[in-house]
Amino acid sequence: MRIAQFISTTNIGGAETMLARLSTQLVRQRHKITIFHFGNSYLESVCKQHNIKHIIIPFENLFRSILTVQCFSIKFAKLLKENSIDVLHSHLYGSIGGSFLGTYLYNIPHVATLHDVYMVQERIGRGALLRLVQAMNVQIVSVSRDMKAFYENYIPLSKSIVNIYNGFQWETEPTDYTGFPPALAHSSRTRIVTVARLIKLKGHEFLLTTLAATLKSSNSELLIVGDGPEYDNLRTQISRLKLQNHVTLLGERNDVQKILSESDVFVLASTSEGLSCSIIEAMSSGLPCIVSKVGGNPELVKEGVNGFLFELGDETKLSSALNTLISDQKKRRLMGKESKLLAEKEFNIDSMVKHYIQQYAKVTSSNAFSHTRKSGL
Repeated sequence: MRIAQFISTTNIGGAETMLARLSTQLVRQRHKITIFHFGNSYLESVCKQHNIKHIIIPFENLFRSILTVQCFSIKFAKLLKENSIDVLHSHLYGSIGGSFLGTYLYNIPHVATLHDVYMVQERIGRGALLRLVQAMNVQIVSVSRDMKAFYENYIPLSKSIVNIYNGFQWETEPTDYTGFPPALAHSSRTRIVTVARLIKLKGHEFLLTTLAATLKSSNSELLIVGDGPEYDNLRTQISRLKLQNHVTLLGERNDVQKILSESDVFVLASTSEGLSCSIIEAMSSGLPCIVSKVGGNPELVKEGVNGFLFELGDETKLSSALNTLISDQKKRRLMGKESKLLAEKEFNIDSMVKHYIQQYAKVTSSNAFSHTRKSGL
């Protein structure tokens, strides 16, 4: 099957990571994959490493304006036809909204994964547009049960939404160990780690403010992995809170597996999530997780089993949970073991790939039937 993957973003996040993982696995199963994008350097490097065809779409300017986005959609559909694409898989609201009309007019089967909810909450009317997307035979996929419920209520008269969990396994990931800074390489402190793009909704500022006292009073350290527009603000906050000896900004890394494997506790204070790839990675590394009770996080972390959940803004619960795990090594190990078992059972990459292939086959079959009826054959 010739499958096109399309995403309009140029950064690295959960959606981009999931697209890359799905594509590499599909190639291994002998599907022909082409990734369409606007110059995403991360996806370019993935394609080069795994010998995946990719195309940088040359008419991005049409996509970026609401006045011309449907012109983009039609030109993009023609580009898909020129490349003999059997099915399009678009990712995130913007990519979906910019491609659905063209795929409908040119009879291209279309699967669309929504990876978050905050993008559609930004503006009124996006639920109505997604209903139009569904009316044009696009199969919408959510990545958590919480998200599925949200969209079924948000989209007027919503058609069926399929839920497919993000999947992962370290054995399929490239390894490129950069190494820890010298001050961290031989640390004996309890190592807390968070992995997320440095943007407001990931809650790093809240995390630092809440954990400052705990970090100073215990034999522990916090590693912040990721890059983004909040980097300088966080560096300033770390200095203001006098946490330079307790918190390290590691930036964007290619050795997340190694960092997680040498850590003790994972934390994430996001204000919004779909299904966090970072949490799944931490679970796969056998870490107990302390995460905010938003989006699909409660589907990943079971309270008191493989970690703890805290309500947004609940400094007391976050601090208490961390103190519990810092002081109890046995509990850390037991919860970490549960994390790994849950990740392997519920969030493995083979299951994700299998379910997406089923959706590709379903929309291809349904689309062919629909086209036959339209053609009067």
